[in-house]
Amino acid sequence: MTTPPLQTERLSLEPLEVSHAAEMVELLAPRSLYAFYPEEPSPSLVELTERYERQVRGQSADGTQVWHNWILRERSSGLAVGFVQATVIGDTAELAWVLGEAHQRKGFATEAATTVRDAFTTETIGIPVTSLIAHIAPGHTGSESVAQRLGLRPTEIWYDGEIRWHLSVSDS
Repeated sequence: MTTPPLQTERLSLEPLEVSHAAEMVELLAPRSLYAFYPEEPSPSLVELTERYERQVRGQSADGTQVWHNWILRERSSGLAVGFVQATVIGDTAELAWVLGEAHQRKGFATEAATTVRDAFTTETIGIPVTSLIAHIAPGHTGSESVAQRLGLRPTEIWYDGEIRWHLSVSDS
């Protein structure tokens, strides 16, 4: 399954390429990005390149997951500002997003994640889904705000120390 390029007024969502690792490693380096995940190290260039090599395949080795990953690029400056990803398992797409420090609190995460949500709900991506979810660390108000703007609501389900947020596609 090919990841389509997407656009918003301010952002280009470029399908992930391995070559993005060199640009993204600095963006993902600040330890403040991992405040809710202190055990997760900032990736090295080698680690990020290896991760991107796996992700650009577009699916897990066993074929049970389909992966869509986009680098977020500000259209006016051309700078990479973060990423958004969607992991599809069955009829559920799990969304995740990360913005570089200098690009947070500008609405980029909401803009990009909304575009991905809409691409799923209109079947632009070509995979029918019935649910969108996100797993968010309790108290991560920035991500909680993005999820709320997407129409996701917190559930009682916990996964790996995070709360599952959910949206039925029929509700969007």
